[in-house]
Amino acid sequence: MKNRALITLLISLFTSAYAEKHVVKEEEFSIQPTLEATLLPDKKIPLVIDAKEWSIFTILEILPQGSLVKKDDVLLRFDTEDFEKKLRDAGSDVDAAQLDLANAEDDFKASEKYLPLQLQAVISKDEEASEEWDYFQKTSRDSAIKEAELALKQVELRADAEREELVQLEKMYKADDLTENTEEIILKRQREMVKAMAVNLELARLAHKRTLGTTLPRLALKIQRDAQNASIARRESEQSLPRSLKLKRIALEQARVDCKRQKDNWEKLKADQQWFVIKAPADGYFYHGTIQEGRWTTGDAVKTLVAAGAVASKRPFATLIPVDATLMMEAFVEEKVQAQLKAGLSGFATAAGSPEISFPVKIEKLAGAPGIDCRYRVTLSAKYPADRPLAPGMSATAQIICYQKNAALVVPVKALHATDDGSWELEIEQAEGKTSRVAVKRGRTSGDKVEILSGLAKDQVVITPGA
Repeated sequence: MKNRALITLLISLFTSAYAEKHVVKEEEFSIQPTLEATLLPDKKIPLVIDAKEWSIFTILEILPQGSLVKKDDVLLRFDTEDFEKKLRDAGSDVDAAQLDLANAEDDFKASEKYLPLQLQAVISKDEEASEEWDYFQKTSRDSAIKEAELALKQVELRADAEREELVQLEKMYKADDLTENTEEIILKRQREMVKAMAVNLELARLAHKRTLGTTLPRLALKIQRDAQNASIARRESEQSLPRSLKLKRIALEQARVDCKRQKDNWEKLKADQQWFVIKAPADGYFYHGTIQEGRWTTGDAVKTLVAAGAVASKRPFATLIPVDATLMMEAFVEEKVQAQLKAGLSGFATAAGSPEISFPVKIEKLAGAPGIDCRYRVTLSAKYPADRPLAPGMSATAQIICYQKNAALVVPVKALHATDDGSWELEIEQAEGKTSRVAVKRGRTSGDKVEILSGLAKDQVVITPGA
């Protein structure tokens, strides 16, 4: 305990040695935060290329930053060489797509008529082949066998008849005991006839054997295969031909879609011609870059706003400020400053380069939520001096009177001591160099000073430790 008391005494002596005394007086106290602002118009027309197909526009010529223009004056011209080539190609694509569509329509119409006929022909062929096979099995094969048997029998009968006739001739002529020349000729001819019939009979037997053993089985196999192939072809055609017609219908619809798409793309591309010359939509000042959410944005995008530079479609790249636009002051402040401000507060401002000329300002709008940079937007109106011409984009410094009191008791912020219960105390000098702590109610803070609302009297001496 003795050591702790000694340490406390030493700290007190050390602090007293470096402490500063402050005699409390009534003085003017105010809170006037400084805002760095930019002069921007309350009305603006963003310039953006709203092209549907063409994406990059290369600058041929562009007016300088800040140019005063009349409505319909040309602000920018873009190079059309590549665009015109693309437009010609797109036109050719449309022509080709229309021809493809015409071919698809003709093909589908022909298929609608031909494919059913083709299917019917396959069905008829299958029916004919089936009937042929059925007839062969039931009738034709037996008829062919009978015909072969009959043909062989006829040859056998003829051969027998010729042999019998030869025998009878030989008997008749032998009985006469004399054979005349004529009779000899007849016998010779008949003998040759018998030989010939013997050959014919052998050939007939071979033909009969081949017919029954080879020709008819082969014919049966052929007719059967023809029937099977016709049946398979029918089944395949019944499946494939309707599919083929459906595919041709799909191809026709796709050709229609492609044709319409090509035509739409061409029409959109043709409509993009209007963006190759940008004209002023109103009387005003032509500014490079965009003015959005209280900021004039330049950066790398503005560096391309020169001859041969490129401008992208769909994104604002420049701004037209109408001549009747009113200049506002746009500032962005930290949270601790935003807490002190409110709409309606006034103050004064000076333009950059003219600190000797001040003019009144008033807060018109104060953002309740921070931007993505965690800062709060403040919009001020101003009565600008007539002898100091101002233009959009210029900077200015504003001081806003947030709080003002002619006679306030003020002490250094460092003199305040926070207590465990959240209240505040000051160390006051007493008689004979002694000090004591008194509870006070603090007011608002400005810089390194704080207003004391109660608990402190004029002419009291406040000790500021570590000063």
